[in-house]
Amino acid sequence: MNQENKHIFQNNDDLFSQDNIVFQEEEVFADEVEPVALPEEVWEVMIIDDEEDVHQLTRFVLEDYVYEGRKLKFTSAYSAKEAKILIQQHPNVAVILLDVVMETSDAGLKLVEYIREQQHNRFARIILRTGQPGYAPEKQIILKYDINDYKNKTELTDQKLFTVITASLRAYSNIMIVESYRQHLEEKVVERTHELQQKNEVLVNLNQQLTQLNQDKNEFLAIAAHDLKNPLASIQSLANLIRTSFDDFPKQKTIEFAQMIEISAHKMFALIKNLLDVNAIESNQMNLSVNAFNILLSLQTVINNYVEPAKAKEIVLECEFSQAEYKALVDENATYQVLDNLISNAVKYSPRGKNIYIRLFKTENVIRCEIQDEGLGLSEADQAKLFGKFVRLTPRPSGDEHSTGLGLFIVKKLVHAMNSKVWCESQLGKGSTFIVEFPI
Repeated sequence: MNQENKHIFQNNDDLFSQDNIVFQEEEVFADEVEPVALPEEVWEVMIIDDEEDVHQLTRFVLEDYVYEGRKLKFTSAYSAKEAKILIQQHPNVAVILLDVVMETSDAGLKLVEYIREQQHNRFARIILRTGQPGYAPEKQIILKYDINDYKNKTELTDQKLFTVITASLRAYSNIMIVESYRQHLEEKVVERTHELQQKNEVLVNLNQQLTQLNQDKNEFLAIAAHDLKNPLASIQSLANLIRTSFDDFPKQKTIEFAQMIEISAHKMFALIKNLLDVNAIESNQMNLSVNAFNILLSLQTVINNYVEPAKAKEIVLECEFSQAEYKALVDENATYQVLDNLISNAVKYSPRGKNIYIRLFKTENVIRCEIQDEGLGLSEADQAKLFGKFVRLTPRPSGDEHSTGLGLFIVKKLVHAMNSKVWCESQLGKGSTFIVEFPI
C-alpha cells in the first residue's frame, strides 16, 4: 500500500465514527452477497485506483445505488496503463473515480489529459480522489485539468459519495440529452443540406435546360429566318414581275412563274410544318394513338408520292415485300411521317441514275422496314450527329432540293414515342441503310 492510502486507512475506527465513512475495514466483505443481475440499461462507473480496498469499498457502498431507474455497472483499473485500455473499450462510461498517485505521482493527471485530449471524451464526469492533496493542490488542478470534482479520500463518506455520484450522473445525463439533441440537429442539418443540394441540382439542371432552350430558340429563329428568306424573296420577286409586266409575258411564262411561286411556298410550308412538329414534340403535345395498323398501307402511299420525284432523277424505287399485311402497334399518322421523311431523304440525297431499295418484312417480334440508297454514305462524324436537331451533314441534296435539318430529328422522336427503334448503317462511298423496327 502506498503512502497515500496508508494515510487514508490509518485510523479506520475514527473514519467510521461519523456519517458511515466510505472506506471501511476489509472485514465488511467477509460475507459478500451474490451479485445482482444488471438491467439492460445501466450507468457505467470506472474505478481507477492502485488499491484493491478502494475498489471493494466503493462497490460495496454503491451496490444498491439506483438513479433514474438504472443501476451502476462497475469497471476497475489498477493503473493508468490498464485504465487507458479500459477507457478505449468503454467509451460510454458515465463517471470515472480517479486516483492521482498510482505508478507515478501524477499518473492520474496524465490520464485525465489522455481521456480528454487523445480519446476526445468530453462527456465522462471525472472525479479526482486523492489521499495526498500535497501532490495535487485542488486549486491548481481544477484550473489546469478538465475534471469535474476534486475530493480528498478522507472526506468521502458514504453520503458524500452518494451526493458526488448523483450530481455527476445528473450532469452526465443532461450532457447526453444535449448531445442527443445536437446529433439529431446535425442529422437534420445534414438531411436539410442534402435536400437543399438536391433542390439546387434541380435548379441548376432546370437553368441549364432553360439556357439550352433559349439557345435552341435563337437557333430556331435564325434558321427559320434564313430558310424562309430565300423562298420569300423569290415569291416577292416573281410576284413583282407578274404585277409589273403581266401584259408583256406570254401565258406559258406566267404559268412558269406561278409554278416557281408554288415551289417556294411549298418550301416555306415544309419548314413551318417541321418547326411546328418539333415544337409539339418538345412540349410533349404529340397526341399519338397507338393501335394495330398495317404499315404497308402507309408505305405504299409514301412510295407513290415519290415515284415522280425519283423518275425526275432517273432513280428506281425497288420494293421488296411479299405479304399483304404487316400489322404493328403504331400511330398511323406518325408512321406515315417517319416513312415519308426517310424515303424523301433517300430520293433527295441519291445521285442521279441510282437505285433505292425499300424492304418490309416480319420477324418474331417486330415489323422491320429498311430503306437503302446508293448515295455517298456517311462518315462516323456525320453518323454521330445524324438524328440531332438543326443538323447539317456533309452530303448535300443531289438535285439542290431543300432541307431543314429537322427531318431525322423528328423521325427519332416519333419512333421513340411509339416504342420503336430507328438507326442507320452506313459506310463512306457505299450508301446508307435506314432501319426502323415497329413492335408487333
